[in-house]
Amino acid sequence: MTKQIEAKILGRDFSVGCPENEEESLLKSINYLNHKIEEIQKDGSVIGVDKTLIMAALNITHEYLNQSNNGEIHTIGYKDKLTQLNQILDEALD
Repeated sequence: MTKQIEAKILGRDFSVGCPENEEESLLKSINYLNHKIEEIQKDGSVIGVDKTLIMAALNITHEYLNQSNNGEIHTIGYKDKLTQLNQILDEALD
């Protein structure tokens, strides 16, 4: 069953669909995204909402691709998290 999770990103409210057993994971993803956005905004070198979101997405993707365990990228659970982050970014850009 899917439920709606309310999220605030860049001061805007979003309603994101989420399977019930993934609510905690989605909330962690939203918090992590907000943290990355805040880091970029504090740096002050990126101007504009679109550029800030793109830089946050690039930073998160870079972290994901450089995570390894014995030379292999962890993929369990990350596909869903990236899909959720993409959905949040798409909604923010609309």
